[in-house]
Amino acid sequence: MFRGDWSLAMSTAPATSFESAWAQFQALDSLQLSGEPSAFARGRAQNLAFLVRIEDKAACEHLGRVAEQIARIPGVEPFPSWFFHATVKLAGFQVIRRTHDDDVLRQDVPRIATKVRDVLSHQAAFQLELGLMNSFRSGVFMELRDGGAMRKLNGLLMDSVPELPRYPIDAAGFLPHVSLARFTSNEGLVQLKAALAELRTQGPGPSFTVGRVEFVRVWLSDEPSEFDTLASYQLAPARVTG
Repeated sequence: MFRGDWSLAMSTAPATSFESAWAQFQALDSLQLSGEPSAFARGRAQNLAFLVRIEDKAACEHLGRVAEQIARIPGVEPFPSWFFHATVKLAGFQVIRRTHDDDVLRQDVPRIATKVRDVLSHQAAFQLELGLMNSFRSGVFMELRDGGAMRKLNGLLMDSVPELPRYPIDAAGFLPHVSLARFTSNEGLVQLKAALAELRTQGPGPSFTVGRVEFVRVWLSDEPSEFDTLASYQLAPARVTG
C-alpha cells in the first residue's frame, strides 16, 4: 500500500521533480517488485496518511483507461479504481509502543486529527489536473498539476503539527501523484518504458476541484486494503478572483 510513496521515502536520493523521476526510471535496469521486504515499514502494519481520494467521474475514467493499457504489459499489476488517491502527507505508523521516530501511539491519533482540523479549516479548495504518465522504481504513477497547492498543504501540516514525522518525500521532495500500478516481475520493463513514453505524448487529462482531505489508517498487506477513514476535513470554498 502507498508503494509509490514508499519508493521515495526509502530512497537515499529521492527525485525532486517529475523530470528527474522520469530520467531515473528511464535509467533503471530492474524494478522493485511487490512483496519485497519494506525497509520503510520495518515490520509495522498500520500506516497513517492524509490524502485526497480521486472520485471525479471524468478523472477516474481517464485513470481507468490508462490502467487498462499498462495492464497488458507483463509484470505490471494495476491497482483497483477505488485505490486512486493522492497522498498529502504520510503520518507514520500507529503502534502501541514507540520504537521508531515515525511511530505514533494509538492514543495520540485523535489529538493529531483535531490539530489538523484546525489547520485545514482555513484552507481553500483547489483545482487538480491529471498530468503525464511517469514511474518510480516501485510503481507506475500519473503526475498531478495543482499550482503547488498540495505541496503547500504538506508543508503546512509539518509546520503546524510538529509531531508528524518528516520524510525525504516531504517539502522539496514532495511530488503530487496518483499511484496506478505495482510490479510483479521485470519481464516487461523495456515494453513499459516505451509504453509510458508514448502515453506521455498524449498530454494531460481532466481537471477537477478538490474540496476534502481525509486522515486514514491502512493495514499493510500483500494486497491493497481499504482506507479506514479516521477524520474527514472539508476545505473552504475556492476563492474567486478577477
